[in-house]
Amino acid sequence: MIPLSAASYPWHQTIWQQLQRARQQQHLPHALLFTGSTGCGHEAMVYALAQSLLCLEPSENGYACGSCRSCKVFTAHSHPDFMLLSLAEDKQAISVEQVRSLERFLELSRSYSPNRVALILNADAMNIHAANSLLKSLEEPADNSYILLFTDRVAALMPTIRSRCQQFRLPLPTPVESLAWIEGQTIAIRQTASELLGLARGRPLAAIAEDVGERLQQKILFLNQLKSVLTGHLSITEVASQWEKYNRQELLDWQLIWVQSLINQEVGGALVGEASELVDCLVKPQGLWLLYERLLELKALSTHPLNGRLFVEHMLSLWL
Repeated sequence: MIPLSAASYPWHQTIWQQLQRARQQQHLPHALLFTGSTGCGHEAMVYALAQSLLCLEPSENGYACGSCRSCKVFTAHSHPDFMLLSLAEDKQAISVEQVRSLERFLELSRSYSPNRVALILNADAMNIHAANSLLKSLEEPADNSYILLFTDRVAALMPTIRSRCQQFRLPLPTPVESLAWIEGQTIAIRQTASELLGLARGRPLAAIAEDVGERLQQKILFLNQLKSVLTGHLSITEVASQWEKYNRQELLDWQLIWVQSLINQEVGGALVGEASELVDCLVKPQGLWLLYERLLELKALSTHPLNGRLFVEHMLSLWL
């Protein structure tokens, strides 16, 4: 469930105020596309905007009141004037049937809120038919309706979708903002705030997630075993037998982040996080771009019912 307090994140305040000025002047576009890195609370900010547009008594700065009839049913996830569209857990794409249900929703009369609002998370996951179906709603908006989209991969969206939306690039928090936010959390963390931010590439919510439960320990264990494969101390088969049932997308996300950091170092940038552990193990660092592309291609297959051990063996072999 997405939290409803996202507008309080300090790194969102400038864009939030910009949106509210446009709203007060009745110039807020009916289709808004938000882009930015996951792990920064951006999805929650867009969710908070949706609640604000539905609220019967928004505050002076545009936040939803939280106590009106609209806010109560919104919090209960049963608002008749709101529709959330996102990628199903067991699916690879948002389907055309999902978008058609959104179109029917936008044609309905409003129940009691001033607007009807549709929110599309993982907007880049719309297949070609779904994206084409959405174009009609973007080109011919219903009265008092808003379509909000969020993606962390804006280049994957069809150009025709991008061109019909007002785009807002949500910023990565500054290190000062991120450190202050992490240090202000009441939960106990096992590492320093700066260490966590390094692991999460400057994304504060992702940094907290890194420190929760067994995820960090699993990540470090996989990194060490990958190093052992690269140095010949463990075989691919040995490592694959331990990870064949683990979340494939998470394994690939870790590796993509490490390769991104290694590529950044190759072009003169700073090497951050755990990727530094892999530098001395790579025989051909000039092949990083190809490795990154192959891992991305494999991620597209990560939800397919493929043999788990063979999948991980192939994934590890890409590093050699």
